[in-house]
Amino acid sequence: MYDIFLIILTVVFAVIVATLILKKYNAIFVFFSSGIFILIVASLLTGTPILEKGSLGNVFFDAFGFITKTFKANIGNIGTLIMVVTGYATYMKHIKASTKLAYMSTKILGGITNKYLILSVFFLIGMLLKLVLTSQASLAVLMLATVFPVLIALKIRPITAASVLALLCLDYGPNDGSTLFMSHVLEMNVVDMFLQYQVKVAWSIILITAILIPFYYSYMDKRDIYKKREHLEIQKKLEDPEVPRFYIILPLIPLIIIFADYFIDSTNIDVISANIMGFTISFIVEFLTRKDKKNIPNDIVIVLKAMGNIFVTVVSIIISASVFAEGIKILGGISIFTNMISDFQGATIVIMVLLTGITYIFAIIMGSGAAPFFAFGPLTPAIATKLGVPTITLLLPMELATSIGRASSPVCGALIAIAGVAEVTPMELAKRTAPLLFIMLIINMIASYIFTI
Repeated sequence: MYDIFLIILTVVFAVIVATLILKKYNAIFVFFSSGIFILIVASLLTGTPILEKGSLGNVFFDAFGFITKTFKANIGNIGTLIMVVTGYATYMKHIKASTKLAYMSTKILGGITNKYLILSVFFLIGMLLKLVLTSQASLAVLMLATVFPVLIALKIRPITAASVLALLCLDYGPNDGSTLFMSHVLEMNVVDMFLQYQVKVAWSIILITAILIPFYYSYMDKRDIYKKREHLEIQKKLEDPEVPRFYIILPLIPLIIIFADYFIDSTNIDVISANIMGFTISFIVEFLTRKDKKNIPNDIVIVLKAMGNIFVTVVSIIISASVFAEGIKILGGISIFTNMISDFQGATIVIMVLLTGITYIFAIIMGSGAAPFFAFGPLTPAIATKLGVPTITLLLPMELATSIGRASSPVCGALIAIAGVAEVTPMELAKRTAPLLFIMLIINMIASYIFTI
């Protein structure tokens, strides 16, 4: 009976947190405040110490001591990784290297006559670019400036073009923040994890979605025309950034270094070092090519500001979500439920669907993929051990589901930006992409089970 009480209490806390976030309370504040409260309550109810070593004297003080411990651990590891990677991506955007890469990547679209097939090819190109420009919002802004006008010029309806833009959502690749966090939880080399597991699942989703795109949007366009739901067509000039063509290599440098290092036994280069090498090469290239050389040193400020901004928006969420996750972990409701059904046939599938569904729903509510994954992801190693399955079987579908859920949310920043350019409402855009995104979610769980079990 006591175990049932802890399960119910876990559900109640999760619902309260979700409700507060849904009511637009700041997610970082909600995770911190609820995390402290749950830590104290959970420790008092279960007798589990918050700090296994170095107690500050009592449960109340230990809750704050855990926050200190979490700050130190995350800023020194995954926090620094994400800040450096984001700084590099921002610098690539500033010097227009990533814009040049996006512009040249879309040239292939001009040779395709079937406009719905063009959408599929564009989707595939966009998902390749996602390896380089890991932020969905940043990629969306680039695509709005480069690809969207091309699609409109090819007589593709704005709502359709915008919807395909919104599908460019999967967070994957060794330079992605969520992927780096996942490798941290798994204690696994990020390139190993990407090549052995993530790329197989991600591209199963991408390829099947690319096949479905022409059929789905052809049907939706015909339905809209029948219902006379036409939207204003937007004509914008497509501009080629005024930088040398070889600049398309600059955004790829960290990825090239990371993958090269993986296959060279004599080197051992981490992700941060690869990005710093990329910075060095890019600054040298800028000094050799730019005329306003005196302004180049000032670009470091742009990089540092981007790193500071990502600390506020992502790293702080990792820290606050970790406090909430530890409270849920000590409370033990999820572990108790796992133990109760672990001997049942199909228990692994049930737990995988449950955890994936939770993170997916939280991502829709919050309009963020990072927050729910960082909150619930760390719970999976203990659960996987109870089930006798690899941790990645539970963790990988959760990681990809949060990015799918984010793209399904009308409060997602990228979705709002795309909807604004297409002159449709975010809710209308979310409804248009929802069916394909839900199919992506199902494929994600099936492929994750097949490739990781």
